Amino acid sequence: MTGKDTQPPSDLSEAKSALVDAIRGRLGDNLRDVWVLDERTQEPLYLRPDVADRVSDIDVEKFLDNERYGFVTRQTYNLLHYSEFRYTHRGFDTWELFRTFVVGESTQVGVVVGVDPDGDCCDFGALTDVIWELGETYGAASLAPVATE
Repeated sequence: MTGKDTQPPSDLSEAKSALVDAIRGRLGDNLRDVWVLDERTQEPLYLRPDVADRVSDIDVEKFLDNERYGFVTRQTYNLLHYSEFRYTHRGFDTWELFRTFVVGESTQVGVVVGVDPDGDCCDFGALTDVIWELGETYGAASLAPVATE
């Protein structure tokens, strides 16, 4: 993989580029993809070339629609539990998925990250902290997906 393949697209905003850089800083070459989503749309911020090839013939929107249920479950957990919901981690046979939400006054943004497992446990709590700090720095709205037509 060349350096060109591992950089976020140059047309990303400063906030979204900082998000990808921070996640990549935590996950290194194990980072597969980064998506942001709201309740209606999604935007890919980073797709490693081999992952882009794999998802080119599937309906990624259906997959991400499932992740949108997190907007409801996050609220439910926060109402029913004494602790604040922070993130979800799921393991698949060839990769892992991490999801958290950046929340502003009137904006909620889901951040979905694909990771190659390497036998070591990623500190998803620390990754959540980094993402939430960026949300505080730039504002949740700056991380919201840009709708594509």
